[in-house]
Amino acid sequence: MAADTDDELLRGLTGQARRERAELIDWLLAHDFDVQQIREALVPMLLPAHRVVGDDGTYVSTQQICEATGIDPELLRRLHQAVGLPRVDDPSAAVQSSADAESVLRSKALVDYGFDVEEVVAILRVLVEGLGHAAETMRKAALGVVLRPGASELELATALKELATNVVPLLGPMIEDLLHLQLRRSFETEAVNFAERSTGSLPGAREVTVAFADLVGFTELGEIVMPEELERIANRLAELARDVVVGPVRFVKTIGDAVMFVSSDPEQLLNVVHDLLSAAAEHALPRLRAGIASGWAVSHAGDWFGSPVNIASRITHAARPGDVVMAESVRGELGAAKDFEWSPLGEKTLRGVSLPVSLFAVRRRRD
Repeated sequence: MAADTDDELLRGLTGQARRERAELIDWLLAHDFDVQQIREALVPMLLPAHRVVGDDGTYVSTQQICEATGIDPELLRRLHQAVGLPRVDDPSAAVQSSADAESVLRSKALVDYGFDVEEVVAILRVLVEGLGHAAETMRKAALGVVLRPGASELELATALKELATNVVPLLGPMIEDLLHLQLRRSFETEAVNFAERSTGSLPGAREVTVAFADLVGFTELGEIVMPEELERIANRLAELARDVVVGPVRFVKTIGDAVMFVSSDPEQLLNVVHDLLSAAAEHALPRLRAGIASGWAVSHAGDWFGSPVNIASRITHAARPGDVVMAESVRGELGAAKDFEWSPLGEKTLRGVSLPVSLFAVRRRRD
């Protein structure tokens, strides 16, 4: 390493830190990284791992991307904004890494296919939010593999590169498999909804009551607590949901920060939901809210599909923290149940539900 380059790249470092950085720089230069890449890197030891995950150190401008791909500059700006990339006011300035700037280009195919731009932007935002939590959890797990006391910068750089080389190829297929799982469930739900709208009934349907309960503010909580704490909270909710279930109520599944129940007895289901809210409070979990609806639904592979599932889910998202809210369909099933009291909330228009739904807040008298 030349003396002037040495001074430039090692400025401000002394002692052991300077020796380790010099060792790392020599190794990087010998592995086809140039001085400019090292100078511009926020953390030089990450350059080898970043190369494995697609960042070759080149920078591009908005103008270059648009000319090369034919994407509209305003669309590119919207897509970049959706995934959290900083705004670039000068389209000719090559200030974004090509890996970052080009990460949204596949989504242009959705627009070309006919998807509304706003929907594509929403899809990107949801993907980035979910993958951000996953990436943070994987980062902590990965550091537990490679970090060890006394490791030099060069040792960490090579360990991170090896980790990225061996692990990153597994992540794409894993994410794709899980996305396909969710898409299959989404397609099944929409197909059942279509059949129900078309024929007015569902073959093999049974009349059941469905309930969802979710943790209020779980997404925001992810911004202030560690991923393992979020996982602990979600796991604890699932454990409590299983603990409070009594027949004929069935615990169906967890969906992120929510749990789902189904029952042929709406009154017993209300008891279970209130027991869950009480148990969550006793275990110092974030506050819950719940939504309940009755109707005809079909069971497939252990899951449930139909209008009460959709309505109960939407009611949950509309409920206030600590509230149990039920549709008029449940109110009709309860009759003169003496253990509960309810108050009308009026008709509400719920997303994805064609007609307004009359809602009631319900609570157990002894609570």
